Amino acid sequence: MEKIAVLMGGGKGTRFWPMSVKKRPKQFLKIFSDRTMLEISAERLIPIVGRENIWVVTVKGMEEEVKKQLPFIEDRVIVEPMGRNTAPAVLLSMKRLMEVYSDFTVSFLPADHHIEKVDEFVKQMTAAYKAAEKDVVTIGIPPTRPETGYGYIRFDKTKRLLIDGVNFYRALGFVEKPPLDVALSMLKEGNYYWNSGIFVWRASIFEEKLKEFSPVFYGYFQKLGEDNIEQVYSTIEALPIDKAFMEKLPGFLVAEARFSWSDLGSWLSLWEVLEKDSRENASRGEVYFHDSRGNLVITGKRAIVIGAEDLAIIDTEHGLLVMKKDASSALKKLLESMEKDD
Repeated sequence: MEKIAVLMGGGKGTRFWPMSVKKRPKQFLKIFSDRTMLEISAERLIPIVGRENIWVVTVKGMEEEVKKQLPFIEDRVIVEPMGRNTAPAVLLSMKRLMEVYSDFTVSFLPADHHIEKVDEFVKQMTAAYKAAEKDVVTIGIPPTRPETGYGYIRFDKTKRLLIDGVNFYRALGFVEKPPLDVALSMLKEGNYYWNSGIFVWRASIFEEKLKEFSPVFYGYFQKLGEDNIEQVYSTIEALPIDKAFMEKLPGFLVAEARFSWSDLGSWLSLWEVLEKDSRENASRGEVYFHDSRGNLVITGKRAIVIGAEDLAIIDTEHGLLVMKKDASSALKKLLESMEKDD
């Protein structure tokens, strides 16, 4: 049975403005090294599925950049006519893969997440593929704080399955981004994981469960063909695969991740993983801090920061951003309103 991996690389990276812009979103940027997020994401999949079984799904207009950054990808790029969240991207990808392979297990992973302890990641994913031969699987991240910006997966601690040294639990469902008091309660209970957005399943099981538990999206799946993709996309509901499919399942397996993970969904999340000085300031460029704490500064110019606390100051060729580093939701809304005005 073939093992396939699909990197989802069509996101806009809105919360990473002004470093991430529409024509060059976060997955195409060199944030941690001289390699892009997409290149790093593909590289850590090679020991799991092999270079020849890595695919990328992206939005029309980005496919050439994908091929430029991943020359080995060849024709394994699935192109969406427009961005409609991850559920349509998964349906289109599954349709394409089923035309190429007869029987396979496949993982879907964001192309712009930051993962450390790659050996652990390889171990987890290899075990997840084995579990996915009989069940739908996702990866859960043990929470380290009462995070209100992530979705959670509730699981049954009494139903543990050990596969190749990796703990899997029977999931009981998803919890939307909770308010702080609920997040604190869930952290105390200890039977919740953060939702990583990584999913693994066998093609035949996916199709069977999609038909049974998500008949509307199964209808879209059936309609998708070579000549009508744009037409179907214009009518399909723009939902994440979590809502369109995973949340409807009566049960699935969740693996307990033992690697370090960040979705890099905001400037705050980048600050969390970067090296900091003694006053919790993180920076890229020639930056001098005085009487300042907890800031993130990225600039190509010499910069002096005095008396500032918990700010994100990002200066690029596309613009200058100064905000409280936890104000990513406001940034996204403002950019969306600016886009409508243009």
